[in-house]
Amino acid sequence: MQAFLAILQYDFLQLTRSWISRTWVLLLVAPAIFWVIVAENGSELASETMAFYVTTTLAPISAFAVAILASSAISGEASIISDSILSRSVTRTEYVAAKIISRIGFTLIVYTIVVIPFTYLMFRFAVDDASFGGVALGWLVLASILTFLAALGITMSIAMANVLPAVLTVLLTIILSGAVLQFLGLSWMSATAVIDQLPQTFRGETAVWEQIRVLTVFSSLSLIALITGTFVFRNKDL
Repeated sequence: MQAFLAILQYDFLQLTRSWISRTWVLLLVAPAIFWVIVAENGSELASETMAFYVTTTLAPISAFAVAILASSAISGEASIISDSILSRSVTRTEYVAAKIISRIGFTLIVYTIVVIPFTYLMFRFAVDDASFGGVALGWLVLASILTFLAALGITMSIAMANVLPAVLTVLLTIILSGAVLQFLGLSWMSATAVIDQLPQTFRGETAVWEQIRVLTVFSSLSLIALITGTFVFRNKDL
């Protein structure tokens, strides 16, 4: 347990000090402030402005940042892992569990820190056409997509020796699968389709059961990815 907590604390601190993390936060916050000012001065609709911010800023930048941070979780420390596990100072399960909690937890903390103030300011300064329940569901759905992205990145980090191929695999998977599923009419399984429907979701025009279905799909995919990654890591030659 002590080894698990030590790795968790160390990894989380490393993430907070990373230039990728700091750049990610800056690139989310600056446009958010800009769109709040635009919404106030231009009497913009809250639902449309929030959805536009997600489509042009939060989704693409977060996808790129999370893919890098998650895909470097294991493969970026291959030599350290080997030495630690071979010396039996930490078990494989403790190591991978600490990495999973740290990377996914950090992703959701950054997301929450940005989204909550942005939502509050939008309700206050933009034309309030959004539903509180719809906004809450919309942000939860986006959180589930980012969680899946992080989970997939960690799994690719375990499966691949190099970070760059893992990052590219994660990004291509989420983009191509979203486009294909949307084309096939399976919008509730497509990340791109879910993002396209955000204005209606924020206004509360999307059925609650549809949002719950999306949450269930991406939560299940995240769980499958993490179980698969953990199994591979526990049986992998280091």
